[in-house]
Amino acid sequence: MIAARPMIARSDAATVAAIVDVLDGAPPIGLIPERATAAEQAALAARLAAAPVPDDTACVVFTSGSTGRPKGVVLSRAAIAAATAASAAHLGASDDDRWLLALPLGHVAGVAVVARAHRGGRVPRLGTAHDLAAPEVTHASLVPTQLDQVLADPTWRPSPRLRVVLVGGAAAPPALLAAARARGVPVRTTYGMTETFGQIATADADAPEPDGAVGRLLPGVAVVAGTATAPAPLVVRAPGLFTGYLDDPTPLGPAGFPTRDLGYLRGDRLVVCGRADDVIITGGENVYPTEIEAALAAVPGVRAAAAVGVPDPRWGERVAAAVVVEAGVTAAHLEAATAGWPAHRRPRPLAIVAALPVLPSGKLDRQALAAYLRERGPASSGRTPKVGR
Repeated sequence: MIAARPMIARSDAATVAAIVDVLDGAPPIGLIPERATAAEQAALAARLAAAPVPDDTACVVFTSGSTGRPKGVVLSRAAIAAATAASAAHLGASDDDRWLLALPLGHVAGVAVVARAHRGGRVPRLGTAHDLAAPEVTHASLVPTQLDQVLADPTWRPSPRLRVVLVGGAAAPPALLAAARARGVPVRTTYGMTETFGQIATADADAPEPDGAVGRLLPGVAVVAGTATAPAPLVVRAPGLFTGYLDDPTPLGPAGFPTRDLGYLRGDRLVVCGRADDVIITGGENVYPTEIEAALAAVPGVRAAAAVGVPDPRWGERVAAAVVVEAGVTAAHLEAATAGWPAHRRPRPLAIVAALPVLPSGKLDRQALAAYLRERGPASSGRTPKVGR
């Protein structure tokens, strides 16, 4: 057993080099998010010092903490190698792949980009999503917000060599994916988590997935799930599963890793309905935020949408939502678009905002959004919510 060396995960060449070193056998590191506060960084460093990890550990990556205290996910070199090989097989890796690193290295999606590039004997190009236009870039991984920001520039065009842009970390609106494809961006939705070292399901090449599926299971991945009428928490078995949590040495059972994400399978394609903790129970009806978000995103002029549950004295909870819209779309347009929805699914409020609050990982900050919408009450509003760190 050995203590992982704490390291502030800056988006720079030094952090990339440190990750490459541990993949090649150097002592493990604990990647502390750069955007955490000084107090949070000190607390994470103390946790790393107090809890040694197995000798075959490459790194400890902390979860975003969107549902509570960040978990320290212990990842072995073998797990990273297996997950990276499965990704390469699914994506069809080749010798001329050149990855763009536009994600934070304090989160697993950024570390996975480094590992994929390293598997091909390269280091990724550091940059932003706009660097998808760089002539040497062939592969990248983004969150939906980054993709939306790039497409907001009508003059921007991707590199003709670009072959794969993974889009994950949050549900991507179908309209956003369609706009990206129309601009020549080869987007492929993907799903994964820190505990699986990123993707376990990814869409096939440059084609929308049917029936709301996020993608096809990667080689070696098995998932126990629910049904379309009764989604259940996913239990994952995969070659890249983590060793355990930093503060909890309990080993994984033979059944696999039980997640808090609800979903089901359509053949070998995975449909994710959201987190069990996020399900809205209103008047005895279960409402999945992802369903509301998809319906709102399909309204003409809506660029992004997010739904949460807020307390209601009569129904226990009610659906509340916020949308980012194109110029000219008003609350009246949205009211008309949702007027025919069942009452328990109709958002109250349905707020127009300038941007949705996100965590440093790029994931939606549902706690910040729920706090804002609780404050507004059931009436619609146009004020922008406070954006999470």
